[in-house]
Amino acid sequence: MVSISVGLASFASNVETVEQQTDDFLPDSEPVIKAFDTLDAEFFSAGGTNYVILIEPEPRYGNSSEIRDVRNPEFLRYVQTVTSELNSLQKVTDVSSPSDLFKDIPSSKRGVQDALNQMGEPRWSQSIAKDYSAVKLQVTTAGLTSEEQSQVADTIRNSIQAQQESSKLDISYTGQLYIDEAFQEQSQDSQSLTGLLSLLGVTLVVIILFRSIYYGLNSLLTVIFGLAVGFGIYGLLGLNITPQTSGSISLGIGIAVDFGIQPIARYREERQERNIQKSLKHTLTSVVTPMTVGLIAANIGFLALAFGKLTFLSDLGYLLALTTTFAYVAALTIIPASIVFYDKYITDKVPTINMKQLYYKVTKQS
Repeated sequence: MVSISVGLASFASNVETVEQQTDDFLPDSEPVIKAFDTLDAEFFSAGGTNYVILIEPEPRYGNSSEIRDVRNPEFLRYVQTVTSELNSLQKVTDVSSPSDLFKDIPSSKRGVQDALNQMGEPRWSQSIAKDYSAVKLQVTTAGLTSEEQSQVADTIRNSIQAQQESSKLDISYTGQLYIDEAFQEQSQDSQSLTGLLSLLGVTLVVIILFRSIYYGLNSLLTVIFGLAVGFGIYGLLGLNITPQTSGSISLGIGIAVDFGIQPIARYREERQERNIQKSLKHTLTSVVTPMTVGLIAANIGFLALAFGKLTFLSDLGYLLALTTTFAYVAALTIIPASIVFYDKYITDKVPTINMKQLYYKVTKQS
């Protein structure tokens, strides 16, 4: 069983956090998604991807010749060079830039202002800020996969940085793809933080509950086993974590630890009156029914999510059902073996922590 569990758990490395587009939330059977997929396949792309770049002069010194205004011809020539470079990139279908407003860039700031006055504010304000503090470039692509979109985003960054002049410029990147990347990054960070806080909080609670470091940590075996094997099977099925399902780790920890607490708490009660073998027998007999009912009830709730049409809720339901089921398996197999081994071979060699005496000593010293 151990070797099988380790083998299944190894597939957890296949689970990745991936971003989801709005169309990924619905099943392929939905008419609107069918139409989108047909357009995407037959007409190259149902919609393009826009990358928006905001460029702002950011001088470092007060009385210097640095660029301070986007009407500076030197700044506009830089934007023109960047636009030409972006237009030459593969997969790019269009680049909208303020340099497109000028057939020839004037040689002076006054000349630029006169040209802008002639074309009128409604025209140039689409790519130049009204206070002349920033300009906007918009790059459009079509027919790209998610991986190719990310590659284009990186290429755009590299191209702009390669063309950046010595003048200090503040360059920002936005658009749906850049927002999705930032969202995914924050989701991964939040997932790690919340998972760690959940585990530390649960660990502290069970140690205080059992007044024993060993029994407290032992109850976490259901968490470790449930998450490891559950995520392993999830990865074996080719499924991935999305920002919408990233909270499953914290939820799984909270649910799985309950299966570890029940047999340990009951075993310790039984040991006050019975030997190891009878205590274990009475423990399993007592907890198997309520734990089984709890498992069935929980999984009914989790798997009910699969009947909805939102795919991320279905994924969340499957993942929680897997982790809960294997936490239950660990509670009836690994936990009993662990507590019996400890009780039989180790307990006499480890001093018991009397919490009242410990508290008295600490308060007395302080």
